[in-house]
Amino acid sequence: PQHRTGRESPAWKIRRPQTLSSLLAFNMHSSAQHSRSLLLLATASLGNALLQGHATIAHVRSTTTRIHARARPVRAVATSLPLSQPTLSPPPEPSGHDAWAATLDYKAFRKDVHQLGTRLANQQGKADVEHLKRMITWSNGFGLLGMATMWMSHPLGRLLSIVGLSTWTCTRWTMIGHHISHGGYNRQDDTGRFTTYGFAVGSVYRRFRDWFDWMLPEAWNVEHNNLHHYRLSESGDPDLVERNLEMMRDIRLPRTLKYVAVAFLAAMWKWYYYAPNTYKQLKISQMRKEGKVVSEEDAHSAFVLPIALFSKEEGKKFGTGPIDFLKNCMGPYLLIRFFLMPAPLALINPAFYWAAVTNLALADVLSNIHSFIIIATNHCGNDMYKFANSCTPRSGTFYMRAVTSSANFRTSNGIDKDGVARKVHGFRADVNDFWHGWLNYQIEHHLWPDLSMLSYQKAQPLVRDICKRYGVPYIQESVWVRLVKTISVIGGRSSMRRFPAEYNSPRDMIQ
Repeated sequence: PQHRTGRESPAWKIRRPQTLSSLLAFNMHSSAQHSRSLLLLATASLGNALLQGHATIAHVRSTTTRIHARARPVRAVATSLPLSQPTLSPPPEPSGHDAWAATLDYKAFRKDVHQLGTRLANQQGKADVEHLKRMITWSNGFGLLGMATMWMSHPLGRLLSIVGLSTWTCTRWTMIGHHISHGGYNRQDDTGRFTTYGFAVGSVYRRFRDWFDWMLPEAWNVEHNNLHHYRLSESGDPDLVERNLEMMRDIRLPRTLKYVAVAFLAAMWKWYYYAPNTYKQLKISQMRKEGKVVSEEDAHSAFVLPIALFSKEEGKKFGTGPIDFLKNCMGPYLLIRFFLMPAPLALINPAFYWAAVTNLALADVLSNIHSFIIIATNHCGNDMYKFANSCTPRSGTFYMRAVTSSANFRTSNGIDKDGVARKVHGFRADVNDFWHGWLNYQIEHHLWPDLSMLSYQKAQPLVRDICKRYGVPYIQESVWVRLVKTISVIGGRSSMRRFPAEYNSPRDMIQ
């Protein structure tokens, strides 16, 4: 099957007879008047045999049942009778997982998706900003819980602290920083704080106040908002899990050990991989603006923490080094979060201080795992497509890829057995979406990255209906199901699907 092998089937084939008798039936009339032509055709197919004296028709027929007929000897026969030429058959009937792509009306699909996005954007207003502030309050509430209990070493107090600090960190990124940096509230926020250019960027103070994490917000904006969203599941996508973990996929180790390695990676991926790699993409962006050339191989190679700290030669390629990286990216977070923030507790009791440092470290592990589960699984699995070329933004192909390379988790208050979505707004819906970091609307978010969280709740059932009408696969499963599929790809047990090139829309492609 095409989706397993990754090979592309041709759009049409020349049908060739497999025996001499089928060749004769294919090329000649069945009339008895053409018996001489039948003999000539048989002679052309078996010229070498006839030169050796095998001239009887009976012997020809018994011999040629094992011989594949070919077009060139037939065309070489001299005859006064017209010979039929091989005919081009229409494209084969599409089948299997890719059948929907053969008949997709890209232009109409784009029109419906684009109109829905425009309508949702025009409907945004003060309610969206109020909803954002409510989610910020929820996130800050977990932060206050974590800080109020981080001095505790009792198991219950430690659990409250770890969960509170972890949830605060995770939701501050995936919900708040994520959607604000995309511009989801640019037109609705009159203060300017909750906008692309006013939130968490420009100074350490703003970073600490708005979104404090291992990654530098400016670096993440380049890596995620530009590269990931507009080169989704291509070779140029820096978040393509299958490519980034190719070594783990190919290495000859028992899969059990690979899965253990995935668990360790999930517990440290933000500071080990994501912070240095996003900073590298920021430096590459700055270099290219200055007219400097960076190879695609270097741009896509993993820039992990050991390389950032100990490989000066590799850092020079991107105009950075250990001191620059620590000073501007990871250093402020490491110093303030883990040492200065709990420092007042040392004045009360040193044991409280070290308990707080321990709880902060464990909360970071949990936050890494939480974010890995809801982020890495969005675009990975054997039912997700990946693509060979880039496409024009907001084209029919762009919208198709946003859907078929993304997976939603449980949204709103669930979906009834008949496929109808339940109420999308309200407290229960927000609780569900809060714990998913609002990444359970990944399809809708990739269709229109600059909408608000509230708009994605409204859009989800409408997008699913559009995809159903056009036959575009709309994947929505439990986050735990998606985690299993992601681990399967990382471990090399399965692979993502290659989109059939013959089903691309040529007008949307970028050469």
